[in-house]
Amino acid sequence: MKKTKEKGAFLRQCVGCGKRGLKNEFIRIAKTPSGEIVIDGVPSVGGRGAYICNNAECLKKSLKNGRLSKNLRAEIPESILQTLKLTTEENNNDQSV
Repeated sequence: MKKTKEKGAFLRQCVGCGKRGLKNEFIRIAKTPSGEIVIDGVPSVGGRGAYICNNAECLKKSLKNGRLSKNLRAEIPESILQTLKLTTEENNNDQSV
């Protein structure tokens, strides 16, 4: 992760589109030390994480290329995928109104 000089914060990168930004701009999916895949909230859980933009297009790209699974080094459970799809679709609907 790169650190920006003007903000003093670490940048994260979307596994779908490659956009760089601050942590609060993305959804974090984490693989806990016990191997469970979770959608990370606040407070943050430990473990290996991957970030995606909060939109359906980036989610589709990350799943199509297998980048999300590859970054987490695990298969993503169907329940997590459904939750991510609902979350990103809701965000797209909110922005179009």
